[in-house]
Amino acid sequence: MPNYTIIGLGRIGTSIGMAIRANSESEVIGYDADNSAQTLAQRMGAVDKVEWNIDKAVADADVVIVATPAGSLYDVFDGVSRFLKPGAVVTDTSSSKRAVMDWAAELLPSQVGFVGGNPLTGASVKQQKDASQHIFYQTKWAVVAPPTASRDSIRAVTDLVESIGASPVFMDAHEHDSFSAATTGLPAVVAAAVMNAVSTSPSWSEISRFVGSDFDSVTQAATYDPATSQSASATNADMLAHWIDQLIERFQAIRDALLDDEERFAPDGVLADSFVQAWEQRARLEAGVADRRPDTGEQLTIPSSSESMMGMFFGSRMARALNKKEKKIDSSKYDRRKLK
Repeated sequence: MPNYTIIGLGRIGTSIGMAIRANSESEVIGYDADNSAQTLAQRMGAVDKVEWNIDKAVADADVVIVATPAGSLYDVFDGVSRFLKPGAVVTDTSSSKRAVMDWAAELLPSQVGFVGGNPLTGASVKQQKDASQHIFYQTKWAVVAPPTASRDSIRAVTDLVESIGASPVFMDAHEHDSFSAATTGLPAVVAAAVMNAVSTSPSWSEISRFVGSDFDSVTQAATYDPATSQSASATNADMLAHWIDQLIERFQAIRDALLDDEERFAPDGVLADSFVQAWEQRARLEAGVADRRPDTGEQLTIPSSSESMMGMFFGSRMARALNKKEKKIDSSKYDRRKLK
């Protein structure tokens, strides 16, 4: 059984510790610069013991899991590099991979393996006190291995991921960072922008009385630790800027449509199309059939085997008519008649 050390005992680090201890007999050592976080992690059963010095925390570890904000990983790698034993494997849980992999290559000793990781758990817990071993069950865990990573290093990380109920998904660092910026970075930016735009209004005290589930949903990401959000954004700046550009284009198109007397009421205009497309894509996402390919209209119909046989005797049109079945209604298609 490998010995684990978790550096950073926030909501993710504490949850990982709880999951490891619930599913194996491995020893888990915890370290956090915040003494109260260490105490709570130990009280919640996330670690077997805590170390007050980071060098002692990693000295006997087979796998070191760094669960700190992305921006602090440089200092963590620099601080532990001299104390890691040969053959140890370091992994992380940050949403930025290109910068982290560069830092690992620069700072970690050659006899120590590094494999990047990112548990794709969503926002299931907000604070350390809400940590749970169950948040990883049947979720995806991005694994980003540098070309120099050994098979043993990769296996050490995938074994960890699978042991706590998650499924490893291998990704390229650039692909990971783009996807991460779109699905976690962009929502954080939108939440901050909406929250700040509305709350700085002179009428905020009155506006706040109207706040309901819609506003709560859009600004949910504003409840996360600002240090984590800022760090994730700063270490993935170019990818995040790209997605912000995409968002600005759509905002501008919607704004222009709103200021056009005819366009804003048109059932086939930009405003209507924006809401319909979003509704349909969200429906597909919730149904588990999200598809990035655009709807190309008519598609080539491939005859079934029974149609092919009948076609030999009656012709293809007659075969389809005789074998016609009622089409299943696509619940992800919006009924545009409602717009008229």
